[in-house]
Amino acid sequence: MSPMSPSDRTDQLTHYAAMMEEVPVGLLLLDWDLHPVWFNAEAARACAVWNHGERRAAALRARSAFRLPAPLAAVCERLRAAWPDGDFAKQPQVVSDLPRGLHARIRVHAPNAAVSPAFHLQLDYRRPRGDRDRPLSPGAVALLARLTEREREVAMRVREGLRTNEIASELRRSPLTIKTQLAAVFAKLGVRGRSRVAALLNR
Repeated sequence: MSPMSPSDRTDQLTHYAAMMEEVPVGLLLLDWDLHPVWFNAEAARACAVWNHGERRAAALRARSAFRLPAPLAAVCERLRAAWPDGDFAKQPQVVSDLPRGLHARIRVHAPNAAVSPAFHLQLDYRRPRGDRDRPLSPGAVALLARLTEREREVAMRVREGLRTNEIASELRRSPLTIKTQLAAVFAKLGVRGRSRVAALLNR
């Protein structure tokens, strides 16, 4: 196999970055100084909710307004201060804001001594399940009107924070059917991920 040219390598990295945008979980990479190196749209939305609250975040362009939330920065700083000797720094740390359904798993990534350590953050934004009876806003009702009845059933459970297998079990459908219906929901609402569906339906 011949080595890749710089342009081929750039194309491949662009391709991989596009693939990571489709992951239904927020991914955020920070350098050792806590500067963002890369993040996907899900991570940008979760950070926007963490920083600004649900309603204001829904009106923001999350990617351009990106800022590392203070609670996550504080944990990264503690990990950095304990690195590399403390046991604390070698274990993934979890931070949650339960009332807003926000969760982050933070770990230090250090492949070898020749490479500076970095931070890997996995972010999840799921509203608490107690929201099942929360009234829908007129805007959310208008969005749901674009969907079929079966798609609405799936979208409402995404709003509650249920995972694909949980939705499948509750609705007595296969996980593959739920994934297909989720894809239709994303297309009809013009979004790319579950957290955005939840944010739109919880406004």
